[in-house]
Amino acid sequence: MAVPRLIPIAHEPDHRTDRIGRYDGGMFLASAWDHHAYVHLFDHDGAYRHSTVRRVTDRRTLDDAVAELVADLPGRVYGDIAVQLFQTRQDGVLFGLVDESGDRAGDGGHVDWVELYPDRLGFGAPWDGLYDT
Repeated sequence: MAVPRLIPIAHEPDHRTDRIGRYDGGMFLASAWDHHAYVHLFDHDGAYRHSTVRRVTDRRTLDDAVAELVADLPGRVYGDIAVQLFQTRQDGVLFGLVDESGDRAGDGGHVDWVELYPDRLGFGAPWDGLYDT
């Protein structure tokens, strides 16, 4: 099964995809990694618009920094989203939803796979929005 045009990502409260959803301007995906708090914004059709990445010196403040990034999104509602592939680099770090499809080592088989960076969450068939780590 080929990589779909829109990659579903399921909202899972209290897990790594708990800060995703919709807002008046489209969809959002917010998270934290290492010393970075970030939010990716998409239009209503799932096309990437832009990202805001904030570097924090104290990792204990990451959750607060993510909360601040999404606080001003008007009409914010957490829930499932479906977005297109995208990539951006900020502060020397790759952020994005990247097609990693290819042949599997050793058995010659092909796998269709998308990876969310830098979180390293993988999405694949049956494309139900659930991730693998």
